[in-house]
Amino acid sequence: MPYLNWVDFIIVALLIAVAIQGIRAGLIEIFVIGGFFSGLFLGGWLFPHLLPIHDRTLLTLVNANLVLLLAVFGAVKGFDLGHKLIASGKGKLRRAEAVIGSVLGVVAMLAAVGLVGVMIGRLPFGGFSNSANDSYTIQTLSRHLPPVPAVFAEFDRLVDPNSPPHIFVTPPSLAPRSLAQSEFELAAAKATAATVRITSFGCGGVASGSGFVVGDNLVATNAHVIAGVKRPIVKYNNHSYEGVPVSFDPNLDFAILRVKNLDVSPLFLAGANVGLNTTVAVTGYPGGNYAAAPGIVSNDINIFGRNIYDLGVIGRNVYEIQTHIAEGSSGGPVVLPSGQVVGIIFAKYDLSDDYAYALTSPHLLGAVRAAQHATNRVNTGACMAG
Repeated sequence: MPYLNWVDFIIVALLIAVAIQGIRAGLIEIFVIGGFFSGLFLGGWLFPHLLPIHDRTLLTLVNANLVLLLAVFGAVKGFDLGHKLIASGKGKLRRAEAVIGSVLGVVAMLAAVGLVGVMIGRLPFGGFSNSANDSYTIQTLSRHLPPVPAVFAEFDRLVDPNSPPHIFVTPPSLAPRSLAQSEFELAAAKATAATVRITSFGCGGVASGSGFVVGDNLVATNAHVIAGVKRPIVKYNNHSYEGVPVSFDPNLDFAILRVKNLDVSPLFLAGANVGLNTTVAVTGYPGGNYAAAPGIVSNDINIFGRNIYDLGVIGRNVYEIQTHIAEGSSGGPVVLPSGQVVGIIFAKYDLSDDYAYALTSPHLLGAVRAAQHATNRVNTGACMAG
């Protein structure tokens, strides 16, 4: 029997209550459901654009509560309207109404649980968020329901305060390259098991990015993903773990978190640069959803740019990679079919989503070695200017 936690028992109780209500309401349940989801979607679209709240963390939390309240209000009004428009049947007709109302109520509640469960599971909480992620019911719904609408799935995308810094002043070489599909699939399979999502409340918003396991209880990511954050949360395999920053380099844009009880086999960094036209997999959580994108190393360049705070002039060796990334990809690994990591995504070409830039692995090895025995929390600097 699959493991059920306390969230599952609450969901079962709600389903029973909704089924009973559906029996009583009959066809009126159609109006209740319509009102609930109308309020849910209207609130998700409307509130982020109306509320004069400048603290983005507070805005996120207020939005979530107001959306749910509007959904409940819509359900109540839907019941009133349905009660006025529909006259209850008798005999067999009433029994048919009861069955239809009960089934519709249960289906609608399951859809609402899947929707709200995904929202809660993506927030940077270690307790309640974990329970939502671990819920057998929510896991099953997330596998079988259609994708969550963007207005809800990416609540945090609207308030992410730590977007990648703008670094490049010259365009990439845009000549298309050919891709070895079988090599990409092998690389993606190696990377998937060690790629994590990183979220946190901080800097007036919900910061979100990617990372990968690079040693025993160690996760590598970009410095800009956790800049100014006190308590980053690492999400892996439907579990949440608190990460302790043990390395933070705003110039290189590289950071390492120590994560207790993260039993994951690490990926290892390559000690030398790879050649051009090498097929790679770029994994991460663009938009909060796991994705593995095929890529080609199209250039190996030395660039000079500013650090994550737009200060100084910093030299870096980077790969220009022909691939597709989006917000949230920062910190994701660039992986060979052998499973070796040759780089970490840290920026994209401003004029196209089809070219990304990765710090090359040889320049990250020193920080990874130094972090192997590091346990003390380091300062993650100031928030990035938005």
